[in-house]
Amino acid sequence: MSDVVRSHTLSLGIVGLPNAGKSSLFNALTKKAVPAENFPFCTIDKNVGVVEIPDERLYSLSNFFKAKKIVPSVMTFVDIAGLVKGASKGEGLGNQFLSHIREVDVIVYVLRAFSSGEIVHVYNRVNPVEDFEIVQAELMLKDLEVIEKKLLAVKRESKSGITKDAEMKISVLERIEKGLNEGIPVIDMNFNIQEKEFVRSLWLLTAKQRLFLLNCKEGLDEESISKWESELMEISNDSAKEYIVRVDVKLLSDLAGMSEEEFNEYIELLGGKPTTVEDVIMYAYKRLNLLTFYTGSEKECNSWTIEGGASVKDAAGVIHSDLAKNFITADVINVEEMLKVGGWVKAKEGGLVKNHGKEYVVKDGDYIVILANS
Repeated sequence: MSDVVRSHTLSLGIVGLPNAGKSSLFNALTKKAVPAENFPFCTIDKNVGVVEIPDERLYSLSNFFKAKKIVPSVMTFVDIAGLVKGASKGEGLGNQFLSHIREVDVIVYVLRAFSSGEIVHVYNRVNPVEDFEIVQAELMLKDLEVIEKKLLAVKRESKSGITKDAEMKISVLERIEKGLNEGIPVIDMNFNIQEKEFVRSLWLLTAKQRLFLLNCKEGLDEESISKWESELMEISNDSAKEYIVRVDVKLLSDLAGMSEEEFNEYIELLGGKPTTVEDVIMYAYKRLNLLTFYTGSEKECNSWTIEGGASVKDAAGVIHSDLAKNFITADVINVEEMLKVGGWVKAKEGGLVKNHGKEYVVKDGDYIVILANS
């Protein structure tokens, strides 16, 4: 389990060419006003918004306990100004923005798939696949810079003798360098567990998980959009099309500002549910293989985010490092099952609460009570 991320504060970087819909998407996701005017580079500074993750299970839990405080999981969105050809060399203020991408877990590529006489395209055409390739090429060039510098440094440090660790690093760096020069992003390269840990420490831009959001209008140019989707599926090895999402960003923004009653009326009028802010968040969760577990009492109810495959001891560490350090066992039950039978005491009396050791793998929806030495 050494390649499992023990705790996860999820952050998404929204990238793309100018006027692709990035800032409008950010506004919809965070309901935080940032410039979205119709000209390149209007987003001069990094914009960060922290959003609560909608979670009905958490609110059911807090209602049961009549909790004084509710602490939901959160997601951080980072709006990064439009990249252009040459961004890796500083074109369009690119260097500043590329450095911001290093901080995020998932890169969301917002790709324009609509024509407009009013909103200019920086290259005067509409082709989301070419747009993605331009952005990715700039990220790869920046990664290549990092790899070349790191390779020189490791070789310099190994002049007196190459250790096994240095040998592994040189091998990995040379493989990445070769792959990048052949146009292969780091995410598509294969590494063992030890190598993955080293690659993770390099904070490479093309090593990050990715989502593709095709900003399009429903029903328009269906043939072209389907073709672009197929090309992106092939590029990203996403044969199930799990992480290529059609989004009408303008509609998404309108929906985000509606009340629940207005939203339901609109959905009924529309005759179907379009992609919403919650959908985008859930795609990001799925992309990172994340799940949610719970703790709670009359004092406070919490939802916690952790990567799938993590142990209950890892979960204890997410709550507090001392709980992992002094971990003994954990009592666990599915939160919905617990609420259904009338709470913790009744669940325990009915034999539904199970006691687990540190190797237990956390499941989505687990309500956990950690038992640790004081």
